[in-house]
Amino acid sequence: MSDMNGQSADPATSGVRAASGIAAMCAATSGIARLARLAREYWWLLRGQLHQLRLQWFWYVVMMSFGPLVTMAFLWSFTGGSPEALLFIITGSITTALCTSAMLTLGQNIGYMKDSGSFEYYAGFPISKPVFILALATRSVILSIPSSVILLSTGAFIFGVPMRPSPVTIIIFILAGYSLAGLGALVGFFSRDGQTAGLVTQIIDPLIVFLAPVYIPVERLPRFLQYTSRFVPTTYVANALRASVAGSVTSQTWLEIGLLVVWTVLTLWAASRKLAWRANE
Repeated sequence: MSDMNGQSADPATSGVRAASGIAAMCAATSGIARLARLAREYWWLLRGQLHQLRLQWFWYVVMMSFGPLVTMAFLWSFTGGSPEALLFIITGSITTALCTSAMLTLGQNIGYMKDSGSFEYYAGFPISKPVFILALATRSVILSIPSSVILLSTGAFIFGVPMRPSPVTIIIFILAGYSLAGLGALVGFFSRDGQTAGLVTQIIDPLIVFLAPVYIPVERLPRFLQYTSRFVPTTYVANALRASVAGSVTSQTWLEIGLLVVWTVLTLWAASRKLAWRANE
């Protein structure tokens, strides 16, 4: 049965359509409400993490800047002022600072949280594990910003290396921080205690920096390391940073950005799966 416009006038059909529309609207509303709740959880967890740094941030910046600055100055004395070599040294130093702030610091922090029973405290709140991990990772990324700015400014104004950072550089920097934070979170949650996490992160830190094309081109690495470096995130972090600050972003750079996205998602997801609020879980 149809009306004058040729549309169905069957009450049952109209009722089904109305019910479907209401269900879809409720699902959309529920999805928006869930996202809003997760965003609030993330904001309050991040605020709590940053609040803990209010008396220690200065020494974190010193620790994350001092080592890379010394390495930068030391390697600079061997380059003879070559712009290409200096570009490797500067972006390599930023990658090193990211490793320290995102991977090493987060891995050790999670290990010490295990020792102090901090996760038992968070177990009393209705919070999402992935959001909790994301807040911890964001804290580490924020910690790396001052040292990276110091290193980039030193390269541009003291060493005189021409830099052309762009919005793509910011995207790469954020992804680099989260990808290395994901590795640190994995180490922290898979370690038995804080001491183990501290030892393992300090072993991994120099390995993923000096056994990858961070300070030197990949062609100058031994052939074995040329293959193994493909599975190390610092390879893509250093390459992408170098291309973006030099203003030479190519399709290869976007491929490396995509690989960093995949690495970030996989490591943070795996860390959230390993997270146990209570020791007996």
